[in-house]
Formats: sequence, structure tokens, C-alpha cells
Amino acid sequence: MRIEELTDRERRVFLSIVRSFIQTAEPVGSRYLSKHHHLDISPATIRNVMTDLEEKGLICQPHTSAGRIPTDVGYRQYVDSLMGAVKLTDAEKKSIVEQLTKFSEDIDLIIERASQVLSDISNQLGVVLAPRFASGRLDKIELVSLSKSKFLVVLSIKSGLIKTIIVEIDQEVSQSMLSATCQVLNERLHGLSIEELQRSIEERFRDIDIDNRLILDAIKEKADTLVNRESSFDFHFSGMKNVFLHPEFETRDKMGRIIELMDRKDVLVRVLSDRESDGVSIVIGAENTESLMKNCSLISATYHLEDAKGTLGVIGPTRMQYAKAIALVEFMAETLSYLTGKKNK
Repeated sequence: MRIEELTDRERRVFLSIVRSFIQTAEPVGSRYLSKHHHLDISPATIRNVMTDLEEKGLICQPHTSAGRIPTDVGYRQYVDSLMGAVKLTDAEKKSIVEQLTKFSEDIDLIIERASQVLSDISNQLGVVLAPRFASGRLDKIELVSLSKSKFLVVLSIKSGLIKTIIVEIDQEVSQSMLSATCQVLNERLHGLSIEELQRSIEERFRDIDIDNRLILDAIKEKADTLVNRESSFDFHFSGMKNVFLHPEFETRDKMGRIIELMDRKDVLVRVLSDRESDGVSIVIGAENTESLMKNCSLISATYHLEDAKGTLGVIGPTRMQYAKAIALVEFMAETLSYLTGKKNK
């Protein structure tokens, strides 16, 4: 049942229940609505409307004699009705930009700071997944000798991200050999993503001599490891104290689940990675595929650093200020894309 399909009376009662519960975290009764929301209908009529909304799956009664609270389905209909309806004020936007720009000229530190800003403004958990290095386009490769059989690989992508890999092989390797190999690498791999490099390196270097082949195989193996392990080191979150202030997580079971979620960076990284898409993505309660997220909502958006993409968002209870959180996440994604692109120029 969509909000647009409700009668005017049903819609007004439903929205009043959602807004009241978001604000107070207390089940909403008919007398409270009649007194505080100026619906111009009697408590008895409100109770009848509540029964209809409950039958339509939009609200529920947590226990006998309690008021009503929104269901996950109800939150979904409420959130869908908000899209594009709320924006941050100019003052809020200015504050966000100032907090990010004055913090550092370093892209990594700006991204880290972004998680704190998200948390501070939303009073939820702020999460930021750094741009996926593997999806960026190679700009330059450097090989630097560290010892007779060990060398450093410096991979730079056009977005400005840099990764270093230490490689060791079972033979002596001179700086001249590294320089020659480096030239060939740059000639044949420039402009490819790390993922494309993985897929095509065999074909692109089929004609290479045996000495360079040993170096190339070692680099490819390390690059494979880099891509496969790229996760928690590029993930930032802030605001655990905010989460524990919510009454939804006061019980031992629910608190235990949220603590486990905070400890499981792999889960958070996977959840954010799966939400890469244009626009704002909203996943509410039971819509989450991860069991640890069933009591939470995730509002996220993708930001861009040249060809590389990252994801940011807020995680909190299903009872959250959705309108403000959606506007915040949308603006943060736009701002982070702009600032990281600007620092890279």
C-alpha cells in the first residue's frame, strides 16, 4: 500500500505516527495524536484509522495496550515520499565544506574526516569507503630497487591514489633491469585499471624475455593480492557513541548485534560496496541481506574520484530522521567528489 493510495485521513494519521515515533521513540497512541497533531478528528476515529493502517501493514502494535509504531514497510513508504523533498540549508552546507576543506590537503585525511562529519550531523554512525583503487586507471608505474632481490612497486592511478607493493624474487635484479621493465610496463599498461591489468597481463607480455617475465609474474601476483585484500584499510567509520544512545539498542541482544557489526568491518565494507549506484540508496531494516543489519537502516551514496568510486553513508536504527539524513548523504557525496577532484588537480 503506497501513501498515495491512502485516504487523506489515513495519510495524515500515518505521517503523524511516523514523525512522532521518530522524534520520541515511544509508541504513539490515539489520544497523543489527537492532542498534539491537530488532526481535527476524535481519538475514537483515530483508533479506527490506526486499525486500517495496521491491516495494510504500515504500522503495528509492539505489545497489547501500547500505541502504534511504523513497520519497515511503513518506513519504506514514508521514505519514498520524501525523495527530493528536503535539502540542507545554505548554512549547513557551508559548515560541511568548511570542516572538510580546513582539515587537510590530503585526500585520505579528507575522506577520514568525512565519516566524522556524517556522524556529527546525523547523530548516527558515519561510514566512508574509500575509492576502489582497483577500478582506477593506471597513470604511472615505478620500480625502485631495495636490495639485490627485492624492489618496490609504486602504482599511481589518475585519481591521485597511490599503492606501494614490496616484491621479492629468487634472483638478483639490477636497477637497470628494473628500469627497462618499468619502461615496458608503462608503455603497455598505461590507462588500464588494475582489474584490466590482472586480466590481460599475460597476453600483453607474451613476447617478453625470461628475466623480465620473472619480475612481471611477481608483480602480477602481488597486484592480485592487493585487489583481493583491498577492504578494511580503506574504510572509515565514526560515531559509535551515537549508536549506543538510541533506545533501540538498549537490550543486551540488540546491543550485542550492533557491537558485532562494528567489529565486522568486512560486513560493513561488503554492504557499502554492494550499494554503489547513482543517487541515494536507502535500505531499511529487514530489506538488508546481512543479518547483523536487520535492525538498522543504511542511507548511502556513491562519490567519484576520477574513474574510481567510493561509497559513504549513515547507519542507524530504522527510527531515524530520514529526511535530514538523505539530504546530508546526497550533499556529502557531491562535496567529497568535488573536493577530492580539486585536490587531485
